[in-house]
Amino acid sequence: MKNYSKANAEIGARIQEIRLKRNMTQETLAEKAGICNPQQMSNIERGLAGLSVPRLIDVCKVLNIEADFILFGHTDKSVETVLHEYITKMTPDQLNNLIELVKVYAKSCGIE
Repeated sequence: MKNYSKANAEIGARIQEIRLKRNMTQETLAEKAGICNPQQMSNIERGLAGLSVPRLIDVCKVLNIEADFILFGHTDKSVETVLHEYITKMTPDQLNNLIELVKVYAKSCGIE
């Protein structure tokens, strides 16, 4: 039988929040993060199951989010930026081009 945990529920809610912002299903997240099945992902999101540290790292990588946000609800870095929506949709080549543009712009502003 699964046991509800308030701490796990808070973590699960944050995972669900970011997963939905990424337009990702539980099934997709479970598959990409190496979680055995979507039902387990559902249990995690509802606070009925927790995550091991290695699995938490995998979830963070898949969702492209800092572990601090998943664990504590905040991070020193902005979780979502204005550009984030665009960046997550870019191909690797497009992302590299954007980085080069930002470098050139930063240099023109005197930022090295």
